Amino acid sequence: LVTLGWIAGWTERIGLGTSIVLLPLHHPMLLAKQVATLQELCGGRFTLGVGMGWHRDEFEFMGVEFERRGRRADEAIRLMRALWKGERAFQGEYWSFENATAEPHPSPQPEVWVGGSSERAIRRALELGDVWHPSRGSNADHVRRVKERHPELRVIPRTSPDQVDSMLEAGVEGAVVTFADEAAMREFAAAQRLAV
Repeated sequence: LVTLGWIAGWTERIGLGTSIVLLPLHHPMLLAKQVATLQELCGGRFTLGVGMGWHRDEFEFMGVEFERRGRRADEAIRLMRALWKGERAFQGEYWSFENATAEPHPSPQPEVWVGGSSERAIRRALELGDVWHPSRGSNADHVRRVKERHPELRVIPRTSPDQVDSMLEAGVEGAVVTFADEAAMREFAAAQRLAV
């Protein structure tokens, strides 16, 4: 987030986002404030991609309970959205507050992209998120089946350059592409210009 704040000061048009923040490792009140501030500084170009995490050691290193991380993350998304809307009270299982103020109230609120490929991640995206952001482990067939079950679900996967076309054919609305190096990124961009 600090790096994105720096980039926001140097750019005016490109979208900024995370792919992904491990939500259960962050206090949602602090994260909500940081994200709201970044959204305001960049003029509404920020997207918050969140995931639950799967590597137990990361949680142990941080002294955070690994179990029930999904439930904590669900509540964290609800809490952040409440703060962004200016709600002064929130009652949850893990966090609660009364007579709170938290500013800025970002306008527009940043989209929340829910990472992961499990059924729980898909449910979380449908109920609490704006986009399902499946990880690199997802393939086009899996994405197609999910889109058939949930055509209303916006899907923007994290994928490799060679999988972009098959993901688009599966019905995704876009893709976050990971490149091995700058040369691979430039080659991909040139090929896309030729295809248009």
